[in-house]
Amino acid sequence: MPHDNEQDKPDDFLAIFEVEEVTHKDEQIEELQQALVEERDARREDRFFFIVVCVFLLNVVFFSVMDNLGGPIALLILELLVLFPLARRMGLEEAATMINRVLGRMASDLKDRD
Repeated sequence: MPHDNEQDKPDDFLAIFEVEEVTHKDEQIEELQQALVEERDARREDRFFFIVVCVFLLNVVFFSVMDNLGGPIALLILELLVLFPLARRMGLEEAATMINRVLGRMASDLKDRD
């Protein structure tokens, strides 16, 4: 008799790993999870663009106050150095790539002047 119980246990154990059919409830859960991911991404993008607009408005104020060209350029470079990791952190790889290109061009222009 113990021999029969030992045979049943491995079958029961393997039954746990059998793939069950996908139900309508499982499909709904998957759709809701996908919608949540899309909503989070959209909110991150909105936050990033809000920050960029605020930085732009502050630049308008600062650039009008500064007399020489060196101050605005230095401020712009510092802002781009902050916006680059922020874009990556918020999942905006396209924006991070664009900012990286701008920084690269600015660096090469400054290098060419020297």
